[in-house]
Amino acid sequence: MVKVFIDFDGTITRRDVGDTLFERFGGKQSVDAVESYRQGMISAVECFLRECAACGDVSTGALNSFLDEQEIDPTFIDFIQYCRERGLEHFIVSDGMDYYIRYILHRHGVEVPLFSNSLTLIPKGDGSVVQFYPSFPYTDEVCDRCACCKRNHMLTLCEEDDIIVYIGEGYSDRCPARFADVVFAKDDLLRFCQQENISFFEYQTFADIQKRLTTMLNQNISQSRPTLKKRRQAELARRDVFLGG
Repeated sequence: MVKVFIDFDGTITRRDVGDTLFERFGGKQSVDAVESYRQGMISAVECFLRECAACGDVSTGALNSFLDEQEIDPTFIDFIQYCRERGLEHFIVSDGMDYYIRYILHRHGVEVPLFSNSLTLIPKGDGSVVQFYPSFPYTDEVCDRCACCKRNHMLTLCEEDDIIVYIGEGYSDRCPARFADVVFAKDDLLRFCQQENISFFEYQTFADIQKRLTTMLNQNISQSRPTLKKRRQAELARRDVFLGG
């Protein structure tokens, strides 16, 4: 079976919603936290904790107005329908926060299984103002570079015979790309795959991905030249995880 794992920020959305949100409401303190994280001085969890604290009291009206402004790739909805029609199991795996992800997906009428960090809004007074309370149900006990370990979700949700497709663009997509059989990449992830000699397909929209997957699936069905298949390096990487390598 083919299983598709999709990043959210900058992949489904036009821009990184999480980074923009915390910068909008947390200002320089949020920017400084991200810089410390990128320099390896703090963990992803600590970065989120600092960003949420920096935001302080947030107007729910301003928050929702901000989220209403966020655009998604207009071909994403068609891609999800395509996955359903072709029997491709699909999941969103994100190192962002579930509140804004679900808000944006709901606004577009999309329901997809989601694995991410959690953001609870704690109301103050009449509820017109809230504070952000983050939690992290999917950390990895060894690696702290991401708060939500996408690799672990891929390995947990897939059987040995499954072919894993990964779609991403940023820093948190680097790790799962190593364990995927087919990688669709752009921006930072594309450059990383080039540097690490990880085979990938470049894309700009989900329409590009749909077109490429259709060709690959049809070739597999006809068995003329199967291209949707396991990647040897990814197989070995997954095996090492299970063997404790």
